[in-house]
Amino acid sequence: MKKYLKILLVILVVFLISGFLGYQAEAGKLGDAILLNLDSASGGLQGMDITKIIVLLIKGALQLLVLIFLIIIIIAGFRWMTAGGNEETVAKAKKHIANAIIGVVIVIMSYAITAFIFDILLKKT
Repeated sequence: MKKYLKILLVILVVFLISGFLGYQAEAGKLGDAILLNLDSASGGLQGMDITKIIVLLIKGALQLLVLIFLIIIIIAGFRWMTAGGNEETVAKAKKHIANAIIGVVIVIMSYAITAFIFDILLKKT
């Protein structure tokens, strides 16, 4: 049993590290774009629209939330599979899975509302 737990832990760590490397690359691209477009005279950004920055921040936050969702689902599924017939543990795992699904639905709906509002605001200006 401990052997399987170690294997699962290694897989989870590799998965997490690979996900964060992608975030670092995106953050680096955004930082480079901001530094390249920085107007030293006025202190503002040239060619970098504030909406682009906000969209990148929202996308990064959503990616982080989806990663957290996946971690919760994996942990809850592991607890369910290793419950050994203990109904209390199975019920807790089911509750965690249901809460994670509700959370991701709320995140997706909030993204849809935000995208809709941005769409309306950008068309009127």
